[in-house]
Amino acid sequence: MQNTPISEKLRRAQYLFPNDSLTRAAERMGDAGLTALPVLQDGMLTGLITEENLLTAMQTPGAELQAVRDWVSPIEAVVDIDSTVEEAVEVLTRTHAPLLVVTDSMGRYLGVLTTADLMRRNMLPPKPPLVGGMATPLGVYLTTGTISAGPQTFALMLTGALLFLLLTIANGAVVGLAQWIQDQGGLPLMSYMMSPFAGTMTMADLMGLVMRGSVYLLFLGLMRALPIAGTHAAEHKVVHAIERNEPLALEVVRRMPRVHPRCGTNLAAGVMLFLGLSELLRFFLPVQGGREMSLMIALVITALSWRSFGAILQLLATTKPPTDQQIQGAIRSAEELMQKYQRNPYQMATPWQRILNAGIIQIMAGAGITSMLVLQITEWLGIPIYWL
Repeated sequence: MQNTPISEKLRRAQYLFPNDSLTRAAERMGDAGLTALPVLQDGMLTGLITEENLLTAMQTPGAELQAVRDWVSPIEAVVDIDSTVEEAVEVLTRTHAPLLVVTDSMGRYLGVLTTADLMRRNMLPPKPPLVGGMATPLGVYLTTGTISAGPQTFALMLTGALLFLLLTIANGAVVGLAQWIQDQGGLPLMSYMMSPFAGTMTMADLMGLVMRGSVYLLFLGLMRALPIAGTHAAEHKVVHAIERNEPLALEVVRRMPRVHPRCGTNLAAGVMLFLGLSELLRFFLPVQGGREMSLMIALVITALSWRSFGAILQLLATTKPPTDQQIQGAIRSAEELMQKYQRNPYQMATPWQRILNAGIIQIMAGAGITSMLVLQITEWLGIPIYWL
């Protein structure tokens, strides 16, 4: 145990916020299997909630609903992440604290240590507290916000370009069909499609909704048909494996779910659900105050069901069962990410690094460049473009 760094034994425990209730504190303490939990505000330590605090609070009627800030105790045992096990033992012996809080050089909370943690053999290699990812045409991109692995900037830009092209193709197909029907039968479908939604039961409103909705349905169908939907599923599976501390082996990752609760599809699903409902409900509400009422009802329904709707979209459109080759590619990205993370598990990222590693800027750049190229090409060929 001589000069063993405490980073090899650190427990990434849950923590509390000052406004959390004492009931929530008790639940989290039980889940973590600890007799105390740190209280954080803006990433910095403000105190400790212990079982003794909870026992004292129970003697006060209604205290379980009070905020933890009213019962917080000072932290007596704090060490820096660069400390050794011997130094940690000395601090715990001197303070008789229920646990040892570990911080970085800036005083930001990293985790906790108990006496049992210090006695046990080195724990499993640390895993990132949160992993995000994206499917690209070149493979799976993964990030912790601080580091990233897998295909990088060019691949993310290709993803943006692909999404823009799929939406353009879907839009062009629906507009082209509408134009052909209008030319053949005289039905003014193009006018219906381009007319602003008025919330009435007229043919223009109904057909306009159907045609605009068809663009997005076709877009999702095209995405499902392409290999990137399988890559997307492989990304979800490997993220599940990392989060569950499962081995990054093909037979293990293959068993993981292909729906993930933090997928960007859920956010897109929420936006689509809110916009669609707010427009559709205007058909059934009175004109006076109908717009405000439709927005309110749409917001409530969306808040209750956006995750479920997103999961359905993931299953039916944005993912499909991946091939073993796609899963193996995702595993390679995950292994690269874990190797980078374990070399420096407590590295901190600047806000700009986190934004850049999120990949959104690269995707938007790829979509923007592609849109300019498409506009230039269609203008040169004399092809009209109708935007939704």
